[in-house]
Amino acid sequence: MKTLIKYILFACVLLFASCDLNLQPISEIGEGNFYQNTDEVYAAVVACYNGLQKPMENEWALTELRSDNSRLYSTATTSTANMLLMNLDQAKATSTNQHVYDYWYYVYHNIARCNTVLKAQNLAVVDNDSIRGVFEGEARFIRAYHYFNLLRLFGPVFIVSERISAEEAKTFDRSPVGDVYDFILEDLKFAAGSLPDKYPAAQKGRITSWAAKSLLAKVYVTLGKIDSETKELLKDIYENSGHKLETSYEKVFDAKNELNDEIIFTIRYISGGINLGSPFGNYFAPLQSGSAVINYSGNGYNYPTTGLTQAYTKNDSRRNATIALDYVDDLGNTVVRSYVTKYLSPVTLKEDGDKDWPVIRFADMILLYAEVVNELDNPAAALPFINETRTRAGLNELKERDVPNKHEMRMAIEKERRLELAYENHRWFDLIRTERVLEVVNSHYANEVFYEEVPGAGPLTSQTVLLPIPQKEIDINPHISQNPGY
Repeated sequence: MKTLIKYILFACVLLFASCDLNLQPISEIGEGNFYQNTDEVYAAVVACYNGLQKPMENEWALTELRSDNSRLYSTATTSTANMLLMNLDQAKATSTNQHVYDYWYYVYHNIARCNTVLKAQNLAVVDNDSIRGVFEGEARFIRAYHYFNLLRLFGPVFIVSERISAEEAKTFDRSPVGDVYDFILEDLKFAAGSLPDKYPAAQKGRITSWAAKSLLAKVYVTLGKIDSETKELLKDIYENSGHKLETSYEKVFDAKNELNDEIIFTIRYISGGINLGSPFGNYFAPLQSGSAVINYSGNGYNYPTTGLTQAYTKNDSRRNATIALDYVDDLGNTVVRSYVTKYLSPVTLKEDGDKDWPVIRFADMILLYAEVVNELDNPAAALPFINETRTRAGLNELKERDVPNKHEMRMAIEKERRLELAYENHRWFDLIRTERVLEVVNSHYANEVFYEEVPGAGPLTSQTVLLPIPQKEIDINPHISQNPGY
């Protein structure tokens, strides 16, 4: 149900001119007259939730498209939009790429919203200590989530913890990676301690302490903190969070079953022409498919690679819930063309779908737990966890003979995460975390037949793993250091 989201997002529309992110955030509009009571602070927190949507519109292009899961459908068109995506697909991104800038801009735009909520004088108007702590925890979680993604995509970034003037911004430089991680950890630990384990049914969908703990665990593992503390944190999530796998993979993504027990944190969308619908059904549907797949056709983005398609076995139920290999056009002809189905939902307006985008699922945590158990204990101890997602998908359980050592288990978990979490923007980050991104992506360039038509695709290098800092930022502040190689 989207009862809460419908209420608070509609309130956001009424209060904040549709929360259009092309405008200044609400925190910058008449701030001195706005934060006068709990309801108004709550509305500002809602604006932070709403601000999660715009970065997601470009995140697939910075993650899935750059990985071995996705590619362009065709290189035939030389439109600006296609060329920008082609550069990302081929590891040729530049500092002027609009997708890179848009992601950067909308993330920092929402960080500004979070920082305004977190101003002491704004939180001070909330009389109830518990409610005040929840508001602060929600804003700090969202801020930490944004910074975690920024770090993994751009490396050192700007720590902005309060509103600054345009002149002050010109004196800023990027903070070391370690400092940014410290900032993230501080926010997540606060959120884990201040947020409730769950909310009343009418408020389901808000960020919980389990979401904060789950993101904290992902940060720990990304930092290489494979130790007893991380293991106990994942064990706590696994045993005590109340989250569990859905009985079938398809049910996880059923629009009628959103906020199911497997969803730990999701970005919510609602159709209805209020500028809060999901664009991904139209983004990912086949190009020039008319109304055969979705009304208003598709853009053909996030085209599934042959490598990913062939990685699914015929018994794996996840394939049909994730991608389709063909469709029947309006004339009744079968068109052989793959596309992502995970975010399809009927639309009456273009790019106005109703499906949410899951950011953290319980399956993600189970497989992360399996990784840590494999490293700290042994492959046999990790088997029950990887087998949970495999058997749910209709596959046979792995046996000890299948993964006789830690390396074999690492590879099995890597593949399992790829198939389980495909097109949820995890693959690129997983490959960076395991330091396999160069090997895997360059193998993808060498073996995906598509790239035979694309002379010069790749190679991905240690320098081009990170994206460039947008040129527009450097033009404003020439003191900003650019990432090497750009």
